[in-house]
Amino acid sequence: MQKTDARFTGAESGRKRGCSVLSMLKNKVNNQKRRWKGSVFIEYILLVTIVGIGVVVGLAVVREALVNELIDLANAINAINS
Repeated sequence: MQKTDARFTGAESGRKRGCSVLSMLKNKVNNQKRRWKGSVFIEYILLVTIVGIGVVVGLAVVREALVNELIDLANAINAINS
């Protein structure tokens, strides 16, 4: 009986190649997950920025409208007194 070296058997080398391919695929999937999480984070940052700008602009418009209404009210009260 001849002993064969485990390094040269087809099953053993196929198993090692399969493991390296599997680990390579796992690494690629994990990298893609990290990229996806990063892109979702950036999307949330952009969304919060756009909403923040909208809130600031909306408050500026409301402030102008409120000031105009208070000026009209002051003019009306002043007209009653005179």
